[in-house]
Amino acid sequence: MSSADIQSKVKKLLAKAVVKTGSTSANKVYLVVTSGGNSDPINPIAPVETDVELVNAIFTNYDINLLGANIQAGDRSLTTDNTQPIEVGATIKQGSVKYIAITVNTIAPTSNVLLYKTQLRVK
Repeated sequence: MSSADIQSKVKKLLAKAVVKTGSTSANKVYLVVTSGGNSDPINPIAPVETDVELVNAIFTNYDINLLGANIQAGDRSLTTDNTQPIEVGATIKQGSVKYIAITVNTIAPTSNVLLYKTQLRVK
């Protein structure tokens, strides 16, 4: 089985999980991508934010027993497929709530990414 086959299966399984655990009225999850802008004090240009939907995204809460130095109350875990890379410091949005990516665990048994498990904290 090729890595492309495995990536496809992971996407299908995440999509099934979203359907089974989500609801039609649930807020969608977005990666907020910032582009442009400058820091010129005379002629400033504001950066443009674009929301990129994370279609196969599943939130989970951390077990209260895991709270400590690295995981704080209110932190959430986000599992997404490999469609959109997520980096530490990225902004994730669900409804009106914005989160910042604290850690990103890239699941890639080979050089091909299968999914991302991201620790998020309310911004």
